[in-house]
Amino acid sequence: MKRREFLQYSATAAAVAPIIIGGMPLVAGDPAIPLGIEAENDSVLVIIQLFGGNDGLNTIIPCDDDEYYNLRNPQNGIGVPKKDAKRILSSNTYMHPALVNNAHKEGFMGMFNEGRLAIIQGIGYENPNLSHFRSTDIWLSGINSSDPNIRLSDGWIGRFFADTLPNFPTEIPDHPLCIQIGAAVSLLLQSEKGDMGIALTDPQKFFELGVGLSPDEESISDNSSYADEYNFVRTLAQQSDRYSQVVKDAFDKGKNSIEYRGNSLSLQLKLIARLISGGLKSRVFVCNMGGFDTHVQQQDIGNGGLHPNLLNTIADAVSRFSDDCLAQNFHNKVIGMTVSEFGRRPYENGSRGTDHGASSVQFVWGHRVKGGVYGTNPNLQSLDENRDLVYTYDYRKVYSEIIQTWFGGSKDAAEIVLKGRFVPLGILDSPLAGISPFNDIRQNTSLYPHPNNGTFSLTCEISRYCDIEVSIYEMRGKAVFTQYFNGMHPGEQVLHLSTALQPGVYLLELSSGEYRKVMPLTIIR
Repeated sequence: MKRREFLQYSATAAAVAPIIIGGMPLVAGDPAIPLGIEAENDSVLVIIQLFGGNDGLNTIIPCDDDEYYNLRNPQNGIGVPKKDAKRILSSNTYMHPALVNNAHKEGFMGMFNEGRLAIIQGIGYENPNLSHFRSTDIWLSGINSSDPNIRLSDGWIGRFFADTLPNFPTEIPDHPLCIQIGAAVSLLLQSEKGDMGIALTDPQKFFELGVGLSPDEESISDNSSYADEYNFVRTLAQQSDRYSQVVKDAFDKGKNSIEYRGNSLSLQLKLIARLISGGLKSRVFVCNMGGFDTHVQQQDIGNGGLHPNLLNTIADAVSRFSDDCLAQNFHNKVIGMTVSEFGRRPYENGSRGTDHGASSVQFVWGHRVKGGVYGTNPNLQSLDENRDLVYTYDYRKVYSEIIQTWFGGSKDAAEIVLKGRFVPLGILDSPLAGISPFNDIRQNTSLYPHPNNGTFSLTCEISRYCDIEVSIYEMRGKAVFTQYFNGMHPGEQVLHLSTALQPGVYLLELSSGEYRKVMPLTIIR
């Protein structure tokens, strides 16, 4: 890389600087982000699974890019006219009008303007699989493998909580850890120890089915296969009995503070808000919404139709749920996010629809979300070999952040769960109010020379005796280099590093114990 090319990468480096869209800063990142918090918290994650593959290009729209209209004709196709799209501040990024119009308090635009909505552009993974079933498993398992011989049998949420409960299922928590709103527990919540959650549709029916199932017999203490099977069935019965009462009590005690629409997603979120309001201590709730496999008649000329109706439903339901959380004063412990197995092709097909594609858009919301637009508009002039959009962020960057910042897991725990190390995206504040870093690594950390040829030094002010880890990540999030510095004494320290990395822009993470600092690293030749 020539030095004159360095400036061309400045927009990419903005992923760890203030987020820039259209030349305007939207968010400023925190230089010291807490990791691995040991204190107890009651943080809650709500996941909305969008079945079918959401069309990100018609969700968050690059209306200033003429190539968008070359690929999608607004006159007789599915392109959204610029005059109808909703511009985000004064940027070159726009929302589909269905995310704003006729939605509760302007839907996602209202939430964005209040700083409680993060829009992640270019979310995806390497070598995308365009099968609904396999790609869904990849997203829910947190493991990127398209090898049909590798069975993806448990989920990243299931693995994380299974690791925190060494005696599960012999010993079960007083409240269900996770709840799937539906008839069956998702792969997301499964683990080698069994399901780390329950499926729930109607609290009253759940109570009637589960009450009184606790067995009179004690568990068997020997190591036989019979004992294992018996104890497992016994635990399930005990779990059903206990949780049927706990869920019903929370439902009866809880309430909703606002009106919801009558569609399925709204009713799912309404139930979740009521259960949280009633004191249920579940950590993860999963709900779902279908209809996103929009091969045919995705949108009509007037910006209505199947996909716009789905977008309007999401924006309205989420904004109502978020306001419900705020009105009942549990907003600081709840965040939510969307997941969808893939995006759609950038060009429309001949049936006013789009076919299976690669990267897309993800929404993360909540009052402890650092709102803004993360990433830039897709480069429609530079598609991959399949003429699909090129992804910017590995989806596991978001998972890594949730494990570490939101649930307080360690960096090592995140690496075990995700089968690899991924730098968190930096979009969340800890749910623990009052937590402040002790600043092992002060903000005057500097990197020189910058840019460099792979040999460089870091200076940092250390406040107490500690170990330091330096990790380098690809911009998409995957770790490519790690070096440890053990037994560092207080005062200014200079860390010398030399890598064999190829020229390009990377993320450098300097961490000590529970806290980290992330900065751009550019290597040139």
